[in-house]
Parts: sequence; structure tokens; C-alpha cells
Amino acid sequence: MLDRSTPPPAFPIELVKFPTVDVFHLSNGIPVYSINLGEQPVFKLEIISPAGSKSGSKAGLANMVANLMRRGTLAHSAQAIHEAFDFLGAFWDIQANLDNANFSVYGLNKHFEALIPWVAELLKEATFSQEEYEKEIAIEIQKNKLNWQKTSFAASQLFRGQIFGNHAYGRYSSPESLADLSRNDLFDFYTSTWANVKPIIFLSGRISDQELQLLDRFIGQLRFDQPWPGKLPIVTPQAVQIEHDRRDGALQTSIRVGKLAIGRNHPDYFQFSILNTILGGYFGSRLQNNIREDKGFTYGISSSIVPLQESSYWVTGTDVNGENSEQTLEEIKKEIRILQNELVSEEELELVKNYLMGSFTGELTQAFDIAEKIKVIQLENLAPDFYDQFQTQIIQCQAQELREIANQYLNLDELHVVMVGA
Repeated sequence: MLDRSTPPPAFPIELVKFPTVDVFHLSNGIPVYSINLGEQPVFKLEIISPAGSKSGSKAGLANMVANLMRRGTLAHSAQAIHEAFDFLGAFWDIQANLDNANFSVYGLNKHFEALIPWVAELLKEATFSQEEYEKEIAIEIQKNKLNWQKTSFAASQLFRGQIFGNHAYGRYSSPESLADLSRNDLFDFYTSTWANVKPIIFLSGRISDQELQLLDRFIGQLRFDQPWPGKLPIVTPQAVQIEHDRRDGALQTSIRVGKLAIGRNHPDYFQFSILNTILGGYFGSRLQNNIREDKGFTYGISSSIVPLQESSYWVTGTDVNGENSEQTLEEIKKEIRILQNELVSEEELELVKNYLMGSFTGELTQAFDIAEKIKVIQLENLAPDFYDQFQTQIIQCQAQELREIANQYLNLDELHVVMVGA
């Protein structure tokens, strides 16, 4: 009979070679990063444009453009476009984040040739009709009003605004800012980014020369005249604030604690990432064990590093009963102090190393997951061997290094705090 009281033996951590990627350039110079892996005849196409929030002159502009791109072209209505993708069994989406915007399509290889002309049409010929604009802006304003009623949404927006200040990363949309967006604002942003800046393409799945040739036939013949925009001004650290937005009738409080942080290009990033995992980066983390398991204040708490192209930040987030908010904040600080003053035990460090290596290895079995990592390397201008370095640094990391990192990058006097709710 199987003895479930004894865990299976642990094995030494081994390095996993990061897969190579093929780079193909279309006739118009667009780079295509291709990952051919898997047995199923499926693909994922991602077209990246610098049409993220930081490139827009107004809050909410990039997201509204991503939404309205789907709402009609010179030749086809929104209904016709959606019916075509549905008929071909494809899932597609256009989303903007702080840095860039992503046009993604998942589908079967046998429909690749039929899908690509639709993608090309949306890239260059979206119309942003007044009728569709009015409908979409009304929907987004209502969504935004509802989102601001949620303490977790409000806390995240206010926190980002607090740490980035007047920088483009600090902007967030409101019903008023959305109402201020005109149809011309949206169309001008679309034509200056999506329709005119040469994108970067990532293609993964069971990929052959046929898919690459079709990309060149339909996307490689399009004209893009503008280069990618340069970097924005350097992010200036903002004065530390503690903000408590109290709301009548609220039962819970959403807490965000954090600060500007180092990103993936920094030599200490790997150790900082390990430290974050120990503190709040996985289900067995110290914050989970303290605030969830021991105190029972929350269903979940986590910390994370958010790498961005112009800057990065570190944040801890949770939702607790209002009466426990102040103690939760103190417990977060207490766990940081412990990491600053005490060495992580060999047992805990080995556990986290195995967790990180196991997670990384598991993410190298699917072409779509590998494409995400290749995308990080290219968009953040990282070294080609970034993920090989990551594994080496995990294996070699020592407890003394983590204590030094905690003191250097998690200074309690530099923490911004936002609490929204009770």
C-alpha cells in the first residue's frame, strides 16, 4: 500500500536549455519570431504595436482604440468581422497595456490563410465610425463607473498613480477622462501607431514555411513608415504617501503596499525575484502563511514584481475586513523586517528554488508559453541567454544575498501605501 505520509524524494535541480527561436523578416522588414513546437495543428499569432497607454496623450486612449479597432473597417462591418472569425473557429483579441498593444489570434493551421487577410485589414483599415464610437464610449464609461466602485480596482489605480506621479505610467482613466476622448483622438492615435509603426510579430505552434509565406503575402506587403518611439523621460521617485480612501458602507479594505523597483535588466533582478517569491510570490509564501493561514484575515495575499519597459515596481496586494486593515499592514512590514534581519533557512530556500525551477521547466513544454518568454526578451531588450542566467542564479543563490537584497530594495521608509474601503 502506498505510504502517503512520506513525501517523494527530492532530486538535484538541473538546468534546462532554453529553446532556440527562428527569426524571419517579412518583405517590409517586420521581424517574425517563430517557435515551431507541438503535435496539434494549431497556432498563436501575436502582433505587437507600441500603441500602449504610455504612448497616448490622454488616459484611456490606448484601451479605447484597442476596443474600437474591432468595430468595422472600410470594407466590413463589425458584425461581418466577428462572424468571419467565429466561422473559422478562431479566438482573437486586441488589448493595450501600459507599454504596448497586442493583437492576438488563436486558430487552426488549416484556416491560417483565410484568417490573415482579416488581420491585415484590421491593422490598416479600421474606420472608427461615429456610430460605433458613441456606442463603445458609452459602454466603457459605464464599465469604468462600476470598476471604481470596486475597492480592489480603485486601490490598484490609485497606487500606480501614487508611485509614478505625472509620468505616463501614473495615468488612469475615469468616466470624465473617457468622456473627453473624441472620435478624432482615437482615429489619430490608431493611424500614428497601429497603422503606421512597423510591428513585431510572434508566431508559435506547429509552424511551417507555409505560415511564414502567408504572413509575408498579406502582412509583408503592408507599408509602415514610422519607427518605434523612443524612451519616455526617466521615472522620478515620488514622495512616500499613505492614503486611506474610506468608503461609507464598505465591509472590506483593499490594501496595496509597494515602491519603484528594479526590472529584469538589473543584475540583482534574479535574487530580488527569489526574495519576492519567499515573501509573497507563491501559495506557500510567508505572507500567505502569516496573514491567511495564521491570522485568517484574507482569502489570499501576494506580492509581485511588475517589470515595465521604462521602469518597474514591486507591490503587495490583499483584501481584508476593515477592522483588520491596520494590523495587516503591520504584519506585511514585520515579514519584510524579518527578511532584512534573519537569514532564510536552507530548507525554505531549497523549497523555493525547486518551486521556481519546476515552474520554469513546466513553462517550456508548450510553444505558446515559450513565445511569451521570447516576447519578454525582445520587448525588454534582454540578453538572449536571460533565462539561462535566471536558472543559474536560482541554483547559486545564497541566503546572505537575499538578506542584503531585502535591505537594499525593500526599505520600509520608501513604501507607498494605499487602502480603499472600510
